[in-house]
This record gives sequence, C-alpha cells and structure tokens, in this order.
Amino acid sequence: MPPSAAACALAEKHRLEIARSRQGGDVAATDIDIWFGAVPITETGGFPPPNAAHCWVYLTLNAEIALSMSSNPSLHELVRLPRARVSIDGQWLWWALRRKYRTRALVKLSGSDLVYELAALCARRRQRLLLLGSTPEVNALAVRRLRDLHPELAVSGFSPPSYQLGRAEHAGAAEAAALHAIEAHRPDYVVLGLGAEKEQRLALRLSPLLDGRVTGMLCFGGAIDMVSGEVRRASPWMRSLGVEALYRVCQQPRRLPRLVRVLRILPRLVAGDY
Repeated sequence: MPPSAAACALAEKHRLEIARSRQGGDVAATDIDIWFGAVPITETGGFPPPNAAHCWVYLTLNAEIALSMSSNPSLHELVRLPRARVSIDGQWLWWALRRKYRTRALVKLSGSDLVYELAALCARRRQRLLLLGSTPEVNALAVRRLRDLHPELAVSGFSPPSYQLGRAEHAGAAEAAALHAIEAHRPDYVVLGLGAEKEQRLALRLSPLLDGRVTGMLCFGGAIDMVSGEVRRASPWMRSLGVEALYRVCQQPRRLPRLVRVLRILPRLVAGDY
C-alpha cells in the first residue's frame, strides 16, 4: 500500500530540518535530491568526497542502519550535519532508490569495497591511513594485508577498548583512547570498524575535534574484519541477488536475529514507503 499522509508529512518535516541545518555547509540543501526517508544520499557515483575545511564523516546506508534512524540519536544528529556524506550500501535499498529515481545515476558504494579504493588512493597520494576497530589480532592482520597489497602504503591500526552500549564511562574511555591514537598516528583518513552505532557515536563526537587535521572518518562497519580475512565476503553474484546478509549468517549464525529484524524493511520497500 502507498505511504500514509502522516508518514509523508513526517519525512518531509525531517528533510526540511536537515536542509536548514545544512545551509552554509559544503553540501547545499538544493544539491541533495535523492533521499531515503529523512536520510540525504549525497554520494551517488564517486569516491572519495572532495576535501573540505572540516573532517567529513562517511556513512554507508544499509537496511539495518536505515531501520535504526528513529532509535539512534547519534545517527539522527549525524546525518543532519554538513560534514555527513552518505552512500547506498545495501542491495535492497539500492534497488528501491533506482526504482524511485529512475532518471538518476546511483552507484552502490559499500564500505567493504571502498576500503580497498581508499587504501589505493592513500598509497598513490602518499597519505596516511588508520584502521580503528575490531580486535587487536584482526586489526593487525588487516593492516598487514593492506601493506601486502600496497607496499608503499602508510597504514597503521588501533583497536580501542571494547565496551557495551549504554555504559557511558566505558564509552568515554574508548573515545579518549581512539582520539589519542588518531593524534599519535596523524592519519589523513580513519576507517572505523566498531559496529554501526558505536562508530556513528564516535564520529559524531570526535570529528569536530579533528577539523583541519583529518580529511575524513569512514564508518565502514565490518570492513576491517573482511580485509583481514576473518570474515569472507559473499561472491559478486550473491551480492547482486541481494542475499549477502544470508551468506553472513551462514558464517556467523549469531547474526540471524539481525537478519530477521532487517526483513521488516521489505514491506516498506515493496510499498514504496521510503
């Protein structure tokens, strides 16, 4: 069924709020004409975004992240900022937006792919890259693999202390450790692999402190685990069919409840309620 009038009005209200918050920023409200609900899709075909005076934050939007908008204050605040850059990650969302915006080019830009593009870019430009997240062992392995791919790449890694969401004192300690690592390694780009909500919160709090020093922070979720080989990427044909999440569950059965939650978005996509 079509989206309700109330849902449309709420989405439009959020869009106007974001547009007002972006006035004077490097991405003008009039430049954003692709939306997923209240989330502006700013990166539709290229990577990386151009340099700016501030440290931009890159988000890759998939179904799970889209469903968390109403319950995730950090994400809600982050996408309103001019520093936020958003691309489409999930295959389902990409299909839906291709249907809605038939005349617009829209490339699917996933963190698991972009991390390799970023490493190659940093190697060519002699820029520094920091992988921040995962366990110390997996992080170190991901750093080694990127160095094997690009011997000239200046890449380092740091695994901040693990903590549970809702433990403010532990989150504060992890953020302080992450900031110290960034200041010590002096990267041009920081790839965050902490889990969506944690890395969004970290990017929201730290990016203003890094303006003029770090070009961008990239919320890439499980990309560090995939670079390390700890988690295998689904084959291209599985990704094209939109069953990558099922492949991840086969590797990591604990992800099954997440997949079940994500399936809630399918009726909305079919109805065009986005």
